[in-house]
Amino acid sequence: MTTASIAVVDHMAEPIVHTVVAVVEEVPEVVTLRVRPAVGEPRTFLPAQVGMVGAFGIGEAAISISSSPSHTEFHEYTIRRAGAITTALTGLRPGDQLWVRGPFGTSWDLDHDGDVVIAAGGIGLAPLRSAVYHLLAHRWRYGRIVLVVGAPRAEDLLYRSEYARWAAAGVEVFATIDDPEPGWDGRVGLVPAVVAEVLADAKLDTRRLHALTCGPDIMMRLTADALVANGMSPERIQLTMERNMQCGVGRCGHCQLGGLIVCRDGPVVRYPQVASSMRIPEW
Repeated sequence: MTTASIAVVDHMAEPIVHTVVAVVEEVPEVVTLRVRPAVGEPRTFLPAQVGMVGAFGIGEAAISISSSPSHTEFHEYTIRRAGAITTALTGLRPGDQLWVRGPFGTSWDLDHDGDVVIAAGGIGLAPLRSAVYHLLAHRWRYGRIVLVVGAPRAEDLLYRSEYARWAAAGVEVFATIDDPEPGWDGRVGLVPAVVAEVLADAKLDTRRLHALTCGPDIMMRLTADALVANGMSPERIQLTMERNMQCGVGRCGHCQLGGLIVCRDGPVVRYPQVASSMRIPEW
């Protein structure tokens, strides 16, 4: 006689229906959805953790939770319109529904008391926004907090309306755009170069510095290299490889990056874990 086994269900893998309660048009082609479960309360999460956000009848995509971890009434997802899934998600309006699995993945390691430099390129500020909120909520723990955020044009700077509030709360914000344009009086240049300039100007002690970065792979690699060239330990540089995630639970294998399975080992990783993989040309 055989006994039927009972499957163990991973409740994080179960899709939960959420309702859109607010929509913010951030910059061209980028929308922030504020959502909450149709039944119950949002799950707790850590900065940089990811939800698998789904559009009914189309599919799902890995999107970092961009709201503050201390907000227990809702989650926010900042989404760039690209393919079919994100086009459907960014077209939702208050009252519409979607599903969410998770949260999944590793988070930013913020368990230290040193200075922090944050480098973000374009939509890469979204996974870092929750870290900014966390750092401000525990401002007394940290030294200087420096944020370098870049975009091709001023109109592409994500969350630009929040910079003044962050600065007033103790974040040194340096916004930069790729090329000069009328009316822009901020910095001009790519994020890695501006990070190097800020390190030199601010005289930050790289021996006690921690870095968080997100953006295009080439931006993250060059930023990390600039930090290392200025004396920073590669182990203190964290990156998020969220864009590689596929299933969220490390089973499909599509997010393999060298020896890493990003869904299983990330999305947040230390620079030495991915430095060699990031130097392989993409064809």
